[in-house]
Amino acid sequence: MTFDNLEKLNYDNQIDTTLTDNMPEKLRERLDSQGYHILGIRGAFKACQWQRRSLLTGDHCYKQRFYGIESHRCVQMTPVVDKCSQSCDFCWRVTPVDVGVYWDQLSVIQDGVEPAKDLLDATLMANIRSLGGYNPEAGANVSKKKYLEARKPKHVAISLAGEPTLYPFLSDLIEEVHGRGMTSFLVTNGLQPTVLSDLTLPTQLYVTLAAPDEKTLKKLCHPVHPDAWDRLNRTQELLESMSTRTVNRLTMVAKRNMHYPRSYSKLILKGEPDFIEVKGYMYLGSSRGRMCPENAPSHSEIRAFSEKISSLTGYYLVDEQVESRVVLLSKMKHVKRLN
Repeated sequence: MTFDNLEKLNYDNQIDTTLTDNMPEKLRERLDSQGYHILGIRGAFKACQWQRRSLLTGDHCYKQRFYGIESHRCVQMTPVVDKCSQSCDFCWRVTPVDVGVYWDQLSVIQDGVEPAKDLLDATLMANIRSLGGYNPEAGANVSKKKYLEARKPKHVAISLAGEPTLYPFLSDLIEEVHGRGMTSFLVTNGLQPTVLSDLTLPTQLYVTLAAPDEKTLKKLCHPVHPDAWDRLNRTQELLESMSTRTVNRLTMVAKRNMHYPRSYSKLILKGEPDFIEVKGYMYLGSSRGRMCPENAPSHSEIRAFSEKISSLTGYYLVDEQVESRVVLLSKMKHVKRLN
């Protein structure tokens, strides 16, 4: 089944078109099988592979290399795992197409989510549970210092799956994170500019750019909002005035959106973010049912595209991580690291 013919099949017995605010059981089962911890009604936590690798081997993800975010002390979570205003073909999250069940992905009522404090408490508890097998006192070959640090994270990535700006208590969640002495990374698709304009600002705000023009956005990301391109442009215009660290992440999909670097650059310069991350799509998760291995670009292709963006925007190419197929461009030559 494809996104385009999902609506044509929505009366088939395999498609549940009942619009309730409950998470479909098929979706919950799929998330459970993928290692997600469901938090309350629709929040979710999943242990990051880089946290585990950091504990076991000392390897770390590009966020540590670029910004100083220690991989073993970073947790990833989402307040609304089943809600998003787009159904991107390249996304690793489970979409209606993947499970053959339709649900309302846009509407979120306050009674249908966990309060911010409860959600963060549940996230931190899920992190402790996930670290059970890494306790050196139980025989794990892990540094005791790093294990104890991992149990008390310093960084919360509000991303993972779903669109966090649909969560009605997002400012409360960010304030709760900061109130406990942690930094916050918020990743958004940029389609809720009115939310972002009145938001308690995170430590670092990511706005994903997955298309250089409206046609590509609609074909690749399938936004719910008919004015999605307009909304994204309004968000870009907001970025320049935001008094926090800002990032445009370009998710690059070979043969689908790696074109028109000049158009990407024009969009980026509307917001003048502090950083640009040019990140290659990886053939992972539920996206494997929608994409092909050939859609995952090589690092050399990412590097070449990044050099074009650099020359068009004037941003410095300051770092890269080959394993993650990501290049960092910065407005300044030197990147201030977060502790």
